Amino acid sequence: MLNWDRTLLTTSSLCLLLFTTMLPVRAKPVQPKKPAPTATTIYQQAKKELPEDFYTLYRVIDRVARANELDNRPWRVVAVPKYDVNAYASDVNLVAIYDGILDQLAGDSSALACVVAHEMGHHTKRHIAVGEAKKTELIAKIQEEATKEVLGEREAANQESTAANVGGAVVNRVVGGTFGGLLGSVLGNQGAQRQVESQQRINEIVEKKKKELEQRLAEQERQQEFEADEIGYIASVKAGFEPEGCLRVMQVLAQTPGSEFDTTHPAVPKRIEAIKALIIKYPPQTLAKEGEARISKTKPLTYNISKDKTSLRINSVRGGSQADDIERRFGK
Repeated sequence: MLNWDRTLLTTSSLCLLLFTTMLPVRAKPVQPKKPAPTATTIYQQAKKELPEDFYTLYRVIDRVARANELDNRPWRVVAVPKYDVNAYASDVNLVAIYDGILDQLAGDSSALACVVAHEMGHHTKRHIAVGEAKKTELIAKIQEEATKEVLGEREAANQESTAANVGGAVVNRVVGGTFGGLLGSVLGNQGAQRQVESQQRINEIVEKKKKELEQRLAEQERQQEFEADEIGYIASVKAGFEPEGCLRVMQVLAQTPGSEFDTTHPAVPKRIEAIKALIIKYPPQTLAKEGEARISKTKPLTYNISKDKTSLRINSVRGGSQADDIERRFGK
């Protein structure tokens, strides 16, 4: 009886063990994966979050940077609240677009892209950094040259003034009387007059050299504008925008006073002819094909409000967060 009970218990235990091991294992509920963001969803989010001007400028810079391999660093863009048909490149990778040019180019993204790419070209060619450094160097050189040029004249004037003062005192003492005093005074005044004339000479030299400097810098700036026009055309067309957009920009600029003359910028008619030559030299179809091949290999760039709280930062291919970059490299 005892043996039977023990056998039954053993058998029951074995059945229970087998039954337990045969039970299906209940899997943990699988969390559905969020779909990876696509270009469409990123752009939809941008259009929802950003003001229209920022959204447009973001889309332009995103394509221009990716199509031309200019996406290895962040870009900044700001809309200047002033009705001026103008744009400029400043600071570090900052592109400033005035409300006036945004208004006049409304509905023409190709023209706007040419403007933006033009200003990006000033940055890539380092026109700003080199220009400011060169100007400072030239101004210092002007002052140095003017000083050297009049140094001999001033030294001579000082020596003559000293001699005249001594001579005047001697004449006054030897000759005496009214005549002696008058002659001594005349000799002393001659030296003082030479000093005044020398200072005037310095001013004349500096003024002349400054005008020459302004002319040289204006010529340099006009050449830089032609270079930026070329970059603006090539970069915007590579990004898929119409080549005629650059010509339409010039048509707007042609309506501004003085546009037919050379200033710090070339005359607009000259710029139009140069762009037409570029369209022949760099066929749009070839540029667009090359740019599209680059864009297809990259993802849309992200964006943030810059630390200055006024400009929009279009991030590089590395994104806009150092923390995210560290976690990608080393884990959380």
